[in-house]
Amino acid sequence: MKQGLYRFGKLLLGAALLGVISAGAGVATAADQAAVKAEMGKRSSTPVATVQIQKQPEMFASDPPPLTATQCGQCHPSVFQDIKKEGGRHTFTCQGCHKSFHSYSPRKNNWDEIMPKCSDCHTPATVAHAQIFDQCAECHTNPHAIKNMPMSQKLLASCATCHVGPPAELKQFPSKHTNVSCGDCHTRHGFIPSCNMCHKPHYEGQEFKTCASECHPVHKPKEITYKKDVGARTCGACHAEIYATWTKTPSRHAKVNCAECHTRHGLIPQCTDCHGLPHSKPLHERFPKCLTCHQDAHNPPVRQR
Repeated sequence: MKQGLYRFGKLLLGAALLGVISAGAGVATAADQAAVKAEMGKRSSTPVATVQIQKQPEMFASDPPPLTATQCGQCHPSVFQDIKKEGGRHTFTCQGCHKSFHSYSPRKNNWDEIMPKCSDCHTPATVAHAQIFDQCAECHTNPHAIKNMPMSQKLLASCATCHVGPPAELKQFPSKHTNVSCGDCHTRHGFIPSCNMCHKPHYEGQEFKTCASECHPVHKPKEITYKKDVGARTCGACHAEIYATWTKTPSRHAKVNCAECHTRHGLIPQCTDCHGLPHSKPLHERFPKCLTCHQDAHNPPVRQR
């Protein structure tokens, strides 16, 4: 390093001296000028090394392997997480879509050129709804999270195109839900909300995620239906007096769940559906209606011994 600086200093000195001579100072002969020029030429032709690093050609003997998705994710963490959580069928190697990396140039303005196109893989022949929705980005706004589709105006205007049943039910069975926009509940495509996001439980402590699991089909909530094992407390939310009577009866009916007799909403069963003709034939002929004696089916009189 010191030797290089020494040579550089001598070169500067020679240049200065040459400048003085060229300016006509007249302090040197023509031979002296020639000698300075020769020295300067000699010094300038000698290469000056600024660093001393040994070559390592073996490092470049083979091409590097392609980047893994995890390696890409080190610089693009949000993209990695989008694909991980909601990438759908796009959970494959990045090179499956991106053939060129870090080749964008603002001067070339080549963004559209290097970005992959949906049509590179998806064609009307491979996508069932492509004949109707041919602009993928109108719904799939984030190609790395294709399952996450915000409820855009395009989707709202097209619900009935793919989902024929719900709009038809809302129209055929009018309720307050008929006047609610799909997007008020389904805030993104495929999202099924819990009814308790809008509705309070019928009674304190009731746990429910979807009313349809017990009574109210979502798109026709007034058409009440339920499973056989629906809790009697749920029935009591609307039929309070009957429920209060049933809970206090000392009869065997206290152990019979509501839905075992009322197999569908509004159905009033016949006593003979379960009991047949328990008394003598003459008695049944005299009293053909059971409730003449057993005045309340939810609290029938108990035999006194």
